Amino acid sequence: MLTFDPEGLTWAQRDGDACVVCHKRWPRPRVRVGVLPDNSAVLACGDCAEALVPAPTATVVAFPSR
Repeated sequence: MLTFDPEGLTWAQRDGDACVVCHKRWPRPRVRVGVLPDNSAVLACGDCAEALVPAPTATVVAFPSR
């Protein structure tokens, strides 16, 4: 989980009313991408959340050769 410095965020971003990356307010961001030092949630819109949160590593399955 990422920890964000509240100094660089707007009040709307700190309160979860705006995306922490693009400042978009509507639709309201819903993806938790990190926390503030006081453990308050930091939210992002779906598009920005994909860029912030790494994708899970893929599982590779090896098939025996014939």
